[in-house]
Amino acid sequence: MKVVSGFVFAGLLVICLLGGCNAEAPKIAVVDLSRVIGESQEGKMANAELEALVKEKRTEAAQKAEEIDKLRKSLDKEPAATRKSREDELARMGAEYQKMIAASESEARKKASELKAGLLKEIKNILDTIGSEEKYVMIISAENVPYFQKTVDVTDKVIMRYNELQGTK
Repeated sequence: MKVVSGFVFAGLLVICLLGGCNAEAPKIAVVDLSRVIGESQEGKMANAELEALVKEKRTEAAQKAEEIDKLRKSLDKEPAATRKSREDELARMGAEYQKMIAASESEARKKASELKAGLLKEIKNILDTIGSEEKYVMIISAENVPYFQKTVDVTDKVIMRYNELQGTK
């Protein structure tokens, strides 16, 4: 019995600390960061920038693959005397192609990470402002919450603020 009353007392203490022992419950909100990134103007611009980079790298890779394919097809017509040097060239080009693909993927991942970090920094500033203005105790990422009432979702408000901020830049 003492253990149960200890837990009840600890629970009441936490509620009082969070809510300041007043009648009003602490305000908690939820935000879907993926949706903010996907639907905000700044997020759409970042996604477009990343897509352009990926498209550029794919075009470069396709050109290199075409060169390799042409060389591979021309090997059948090569005389035996020059065939070995062409095969060596083909092997070198294949290795370069693999390095190019790996570097392109790495560059795209790095760019995506940089863009996301920049977006999240700006979104956090907006969340700080909304949290202060509306006196939220905490705003939690929807990705970490398996269930929440839609009434505590501030995602649309964050997108609106973010777009307003983008308009003033």
